[in-house]
Amino acid sequence: MSSYSRRFVLLAPLALAACGFRPIYGRGSAAEALHGKIALGAVDDRLSFEFYEQLENRLGRAEAPVFQLDVTLDVQSKGLAITQDNAITRYNLTGIASFTLTHIARGEVVLQDRLRAFTAYSATANAYATFISERDAKRRLAVALADQIATRIASSAESFPP
Repeated sequence: MSSYSRRFVLLAPLALAACGFRPIYGRGSAAEALHGKIALGAVDDRLSFEFYEQLENRLGRAEAPVFQLDVTLDVQSKGLAITQDNAITRYNLTGIASFTLTHIARGEVVLQDRLRAFTAYSATANAYATFISERDAKRRLAVALADQIATRIASSAESFPP
């Protein structure tokens, strides 16, 4: 590593700190204080389970919740690639997550948003392989939506009431 590269690596954090940059999950941050404080809704199907599992990984399991997160998931499938004999070989999945974060004690909505993600999978002549591909695509979609919600909550955490 050249001397110039080492100086850049050592001075970059100082330059970021000087311009007001703070890590979102840094020590003492509002996002870190939310860890384990958000209660998640009930699970009613496989997609919801994978979605809430990822949210719990990101937000922590609520021991003494201060906020309640309510989410509505909507997944739409659209066939894209069609063969000459009208068989669909490629599907796009679009997921929309509408969520509301409510302060439990105050009954006040502190954050509300609607986020979107998409993924795709291929259909084959083998029904089982297609089923597994679809299930995996839905899992990827659930993880992507959960990550977006966790990031949105973390980025807004400073504006939440105590």
